[in-house]
Amino acid sequence: MVNDDSTSRATRIWTGALLAVSVIALALVVVGLVLPSPEPELTTTPPPASSGAEQADPTATETPTVVDEPVDRNAPIPGCDTVEAPDESGYTAFTGMGSPPTYDNPEFPWFNGPKATAMSTALARALPARAEIAFASPMQSLIFQPISSFGAPDPEPRGFTYASGEVINGDSRGSVSVNVQRSSAPIPPCVAGQLDERRSLPGGVVVDVHDTWQETDGVRTLKRSAYGYVADGSRIAVWASDTVGANQRENSGSIPLTIDDLVRIVVDPGLRVSTPVAPGTPAPMEDCADPFESYKGPSVTRAKARALDSVLAAVDLGGARLPPMVPVGSNAEGMLCTGVANLGDGVALEITIVGGQPRPSRERPVPGRGGQKTLRTLPDGTVVQTDVVWQSSSSTTDPREQVRKTTHSAVVTRPTGTRVSVSSTATSPTDPLSVEELENIALTPGLEL
Repeated sequence: MVNDDSTSRATRIWTGALLAVSVIALALVVVGLVLPSPEPELTTTPPPASSGAEQADPTATETPTVVDEPVDRNAPIPGCDTVEAPDESGYTAFTGMGSPPTYDNPEFPWFNGPKATAMSTALARALPARAEIAFASPMQSLIFQPISSFGAPDPEPRGFTYASGEVINGDSRGSVSVNVQRSSAPIPPCVAGQLDERRSLPGGVVVDVHDTWQETDGVRTLKRSAYGYVADGSRIAVWASDTVGANQRENSGSIPLTIDDLVRIVVDPGLRVSTPVAPGTPAPMEDCADPFESYKGPSVTRAKARALDSVLAAVDLGGARLPPMVPVGSNAEGMLCTGVANLGDGVALEITIVGGQPRPSRERPVPGRGGQKTLRTLPDGTVVQTDVVWQSSSSTTDPREQVRKTTHSAVVTRPTGTRVSVSSTATSPTDPLSVEELENIALTPGLEL
């Protein structure tokens, strides 16, 4: 894709979001201080339903006042023969080094891309009939993400796949997160304050449920959870809250899922680690966010994205079909993307559309960049930019052999501010789609925001 920093996005077609996570996972040692959890502990708690990472303000001097729902340590818990007192040690420290997340992590043979798709479909079907997943990037649309493993090698590797997003159910709206992992650990004891009820269900399934709240600086957040322990080793956890917004700083006042809704999710056979996947199931579309770029455009509705899908359906890709356009995660507000990782012979294609963009200006050439840029203006004021970039690297099989990757791109900026970027990448001796073909796609009538 041609833009002001002259960097093509096509070489990062489906890996932008995973790259950012991988760098963090490989470069950092995770060190945490966790207050005693009010909920049963799995390997780790899920990432927040927001994709935006919040960082502490180094200038802040006040500590937020946090109040949890009071715990009756002497009350019996339905379904529990005995109830243990919660840990009063104050906090637990943990450390670990994470491996890059991948849909084909050999440490977890039960999980791969098709399995993630099957689980995501099962999760969507387990939601209440009138519930809707908010329109968001794949990472925030209740689609199960690649597994990262944590800690030193274990007889049983620790790691989980998670899905998170915002759910609307009538007048209720809030965040939902689901974790799935395999574990041979026994079912934990009942601990006061960590569950309200333990349900023993047919097939040996045990489910712990908890309905609680927490106040931070006087703002109350409602929380619900269900933890499922299945005989095949599946450990399925679902969290729901009334938090909404990009950084989870707002509260709707009503959780979109009931306790029974959460129980229905954790007992769904489609989420279990041993459930087979139908042949031909594809891997999910990964988030095409680019951590090196930032765009801001007007927000886009699901209906508008589907209308753009109809326009793109007329594009001839030699039999290949473009998946539905989805919002780009991370730092590209109002941008939609779609693409095909392999049109044939390893040729990749990516398309992004964003509105509210300024008219581009001609860039100065960069010495030694190894590319060819053009810019021209059509009679109606549309600006067309094209670029050809070559990148050489050592072969993964023979370091002495150089491999050349070529990226062709075309960017069309309409007088209305809509910017359509189309790029294609291939490795020699295969060529990507031609610049002319990419221009024709970008200039398709009806691609407007």
